[in-house]
Amino acid sequence: MLNLFRALMPREERFFDLFAEHARTVATGAEALRAMMASGQDLEERFQTIRRVESEADAIEKEIQLAVHRTFIVPFDRSDIQELGKRMDDVLNLIEETARHLVEAGFTDYTPEMHAQADAIVRCTARLSAGIPLLRDIPKHVEQLHAMTAEVSRIESEGDRLLREANHRLRDESGGLDSPITHRHALQREIIELLERVLDACEDVADTIDGIIVEQV
Repeated sequence: MLNLFRALMPREERFFDLFAEHARTVATGAEALRAMMASGQDLEERFQTIRRVESEADAIEKEIQLAVHRTFIVPFDRSDIQELGKRMDDVLNLIEETARHLVEAGFTDYTPEMHAQADAIVRCTARLSAGIPLLRDIPKHVEQLHAMTAEVSRIESEGDRLLREANHRLRDESGGLDSPITHRHALQREIIELLERVLDACEDVADTIDGIIVEQV
């Protein structure tokens, strides 16, 4: 009976599998968003792909939260585990929100900055997906983990620059600060800001990982 009980108990290692799977779904969602913007076609079909991935990530996030309460020994602080899961979920929720906005607006007039932002999101999520499995042994991989979080922060800074450049260009195209903004430019601004929020959320994941590293090393 005791052996059966132990077999049914979530193991510490399971958290790392869940984190890795969660990070992969986020990266998949980012790829789907970029593909959606690259083609400008089949928006609804591509949006449904993102919704499916987001649902998978929600299930993983719920499993993480349940495991926190059911596991006696956890790999690091319970609040950090919950925070990391939530922050990754935030990224994919914002990706879905952005995709929904594109579908509802029927928007396909993407600017160079938007495409660059989508590429940046893919790079951030791919970097996180590759780095998060290293949390299994933080002391051994501390330098690689720090390099990963620094790279995500650097890419997010690129996104800040793209946002500034995009807003400046949109002001010029609309005739300056005193000119009324067109519906097209208003939509472009909303999408640019949504994409930047996704990048901010990626940096939040990296910041959470940095906090975990500090506590473990």
